[in-house]
Amino acid sequence: MYMFLPFLTAFLGLIFVWFDKRLVGLVFLAITVFILMYWFRVHATDHLSISL
Repeated sequence: MYMFLPFLTAFLGLIFVWFDKRLVGLVFLAITVFILMYWFRVHATDHLSISL
């Protein structure tokens, strides 16, 4: 369920960019990147036993 959030924020960011709200769209896309980076860091260290 928690991995739905990056897809939602990316989708909202693309919608904002489509309607020429570039700054808001870039903020949403940046939030998406940070969520994915945090998720990968937690997933890699806990489940894959990779030290980052």
